[in-house]
Amino acid sequence: MDALLHRRTPTNFERFIENPLLYLAHTFFYLGTSKLTTNAIPPTSSTRVRVVMISDTHNHHNELPSIPDGDILIHAGDLTQSGTLEELSSALQWMHSQPHPNKIFIAGNHDRAIDIPNKELKSFLESYPSLVYLHTTSHAVKVRGRTLLVYGSPLTPKHGSWPFQYPRNDPKQAEWAKIPRNTDILVTHGPPAYHLDGRHGCAALLAELWKVRPRLQVFGHIHAARGVENVAWSNAQVAYKRICSAKGGLCDLVMTVAACYWGKDVTRTTFVNAASLGGFRDEQRRGAIAIDI
Repeated sequence: MDALLHRRTPTNFERFIENPLLYLAHTFFYLGTSKLTTNAIPPTSSTRVRVVMISDTHNHHNELPSIPDGDILIHAGDLTQSGTLEELSSALQWMHSQPHPNKIFIAGNHDRAIDIPNKELKSFLESYPSLVYLHTTSHAVKVRGRTLLVYGSPLTPKHGSWPFQYPRNDPKQAEWAKIPRNTDILVTHGPPAYHLDGRHGCAALLAELWKVRPRLQVFGHIHAARGVENVAWSNAQVAYKRICSAKGGLCDLVMTVAACYWGKDVTRTTFVNAASLGGFRDEQRRGAIAIDI
């Protein structure tokens, strides 16, 4: 049982042997999209906003490396392990003590203490006036003359009896369509399909992202898939999705490579899986990820 619960990450060779087409598509897709630029006018150095991201701290917030300075600090859920009120209070007090002028968090499936009646939750959160809690809601952040709309949702596909979940066979219950089209930063606890998701992402969320295309999406949930990806909304994305869903072939691999390396500039989204714990048994304490937008 222990070997099943704590399986090591497969090597690149093992991944290639398991599915050569998927391995090659993944490699070329992310090498290519990292070279693409965006149609949007980039902010100048004087208006850049630094977003600092963490997730899945599971009571180990005090053991993390020092959190870098920034304009916005985001926690993408699973602040606690057992979800008790005492655990949540400790995590929120730690986050409240951070110096960032804007601090935003959502719940994760471990955070049972947040799943309480609205009146009680409001009273509890008033103890941490510097924190903004999002639950399928938006919050506008103003930094150096810029206004960024942040939308947050704790929902993940059902696995066990945890809170903040929706049926895998009915993702409409997640109500991803409620995400405002002008969202700049999307915060979800779980990842979209095929992107830093360890093969456990939500296809319905990815479909909605084609419409929203935020500058930045922050999530966690899948500890082993931590990382940063710049994803282009292009023909390469379509071909790559077909390969990931086992519906594509060699033609899609060729299209992925061609669109990534010779395609026109397209809108991009930076995906960040900011899971703070990692390693064979979550023994690693990994630092925050910071992105300028």
